[in-house]
Amino acid sequence: MTVRGEAILAELGSLPAHVRADYIRVLETVVRIAPRAWTRRRGVRPQWITLRDGDDDVVVRTDSGELGEHVDWDGPRSARSFAGALREELATNRCAALVYGDAIDSRTWGWVLPLLAGRLPGLDTAVMVDVGHRTGTRSTFSFPVGYRRSPVRRLRFEEDVHAILRRAGRRTDIDRGAGGQ
Repeated sequence: MTVRGEAILAELGSLPAHVRADYIRVLETVVRIAPRAWTRRRGVRPQWITLRDGDDDVVVRTDSGELGEHVDWDGPRSARSFAGALREELATNRCAALVYGDAIDSRTWGWVLPLLAGRLPGLDTAVMVDVGHRTGTRSTFSFPVGYRRSPVRRLRFEEDVHAILRRAGRRTDIDRGAGGQ
């Protein structure tokens, strides 16, 4: 396992068992949907993943513009600018995550200069996930990605994220079995 994989395990391991279980469910959904939501022109499209109170269903929805209230679209975007949107989602959900690609700046004003130089804007090199829980914990995960060379370019994760999440999930099961919450 890579250093980044170990860091993800350590981050998940530092969380209480019930928060870790919610994070793992959200991250497993990210791993499933991010490759399908990626296009070369738009990159990893911003999406919300939420777990509602008293409901075990994971809800996935594409950002329909509510990020515009929190982000200065004329300036550089950053994970800090998404904090307000994440707090609003936690008002009605026990766990919420915003999924986006790390080349998000190149798809706003940053796309003009590469096109003038005859190049395409930069591709995402990682899927970013800002996750918050009602308990007050907040984490940002970065999953490096590459692109499978085939007639149609496909996003793929650089390491086996499923294996990392399975290891973290086994730890959650052990904590629950020992009475940890």
